[in-house]
Amino acid sequence: MKIWVARIPEEGSHYEGDDPAEILDLGEDPFIRVTGDVHYALHAHHVSDELVVRGTLSVGMNLKCTRCTEFFSTTVADSGFLRAYPASEDTDSVDITKDMRENLLLHIPGFPVCSEECKGLCAQCGADLNKGSCSCTAGDRPNPWSALDSLDL
Repeated sequence: MKIWVARIPEEGSHYEGDDPAEILDLGEDPFIRVTGDVHYALHAHHVSDELVVRGTLSVGMNLKCTRCTEFFSTTVADSGFLRAYPASEDTDSVDITKDMRENLLLHIPGFPVCSEECKGLCAQCGADLNKGSCSCTAGDRPNPWSALDSLDL
């Protein structure tokens, strides 16, 4: 998104609209599927020799749950977008697309979970425990601490 600096009045300008999802550059990501355009509601104004842009960003996404590996729908949003750009009298426009992308990518959870009640997959057979129990018995499941039993200190 480009902001034309010379067109901004003294009280500032409000910008609201949508940019294509391609600005996020996530086309081949196996864990994230963008489902809509990037929506923005921004306010830009001059402060000394800087252009200050603040507002909100949001985009619809399908994320892969880190527990059960199923995709779920969510909205990734940044309600505190704030950036300052050098904008002297010679500056025609400022492109804020890269900063919009960066802020939205930073708001994607590192370990997305479809719900807090998600039971995930069985560690032994890989069955989805949200769809029902598996045929493994408790004794069959590997204990991640069992390797420490043979440790001789």
